[in-house]
Amino acid sequence: MDEIRVRFERLKRQLKRKFNKNKKAKNRKRPQSGPKKKRSQPRERTEEIKGAAKVKPRSKEERVKVSEPIKKKRKKRKISKEELEKRKKKKRKENIIEIIKFMLPIVVVAIFVFFFILNTSPHMVDGDSMKPTLLNGDRVIVRRTKEPERYEIITFKPPVKSEFQYVKRVIGMPGDLVWTEDSDLFINHQAESLPKVSELSAANELPDGTIKVNLTEDSLEQMSQLKKIPKGHYFVLGDNRNNSSDSRTFGLVDGRAIEGVVSFRFAPFNNIGFIK
Repeated sequence: MDEIRVRFERLKRQLKRKFNKNKKAKNRKRPQSGPKKKRSQPRERTEEIKGAAKVKPRSKEERVKVSEPIKKKRKKRKISKEELEKRKKKKRKENIIEIIKFMLPIVVVAIFVFFFILNTSPHMVDGDSMKPTLLNGDRVIVRRTKEPERYEIITFKPPVKSEFQYVKRVIGMPGDLVWTEDSDLFINHQAESLPKVSELSAANELPDGTIKVNLTEDSLEQMSQLKKIPKGHYFVLGDNRNNSSDSRTFGLVDGRAIEGVVSFRFAPFNNIGFIK
């Protein structure tokens, strides 16, 4: 009986040992199934701290050496009188250029206003007396400062009662020779003296450049008393001679009544251009 008990106790002990071993193995496997936690690496941190601790602090001499170039100030170079004068000249030139840049557009606008706006005026042609050069409804620019020349078109206040200004072409200039025969007027700017009485009626004997026009009674009365067109007076005609009231009707035009010379047509758009 004693032997049986001893064996039974041995078996118990062996079973307990196996049971304990199985428990320990299970406890070791359980934490592997869950999410792994990142552990801090104290060794690396300690190594970094140790490395930082190894860096030696700078001595006072080294600090002074490093700070010396910052404390040093650049010495100002002395400027000679010539350099000062050159700098002053440069500044003056720059100031002059800035003034020119500022004033140039103002001057250009002022010139435009003075020469174009103040010395010109727009007009609208009314009628067909200057056809085909100017048509009814054409809009033109008149230069008021220009003195008229032969064959230029002018605007003027006529020596007859009219609310409008006339537009005609200059044919006779001051100093041109003039003479009449019956109701005809002859104008010549090339001849130095009047032709003989016997030659007046002969067209082939008239001096070169002579213009012949037919006058009304009022104009004939004025022109028959003249040998030359007086200073400051002009003889004008319309380009459309069959439908024009001009010097053939009212005589010479006084230069003081002339507004200016027609120089440019700005409307209609399909006929824009300078007037000749």
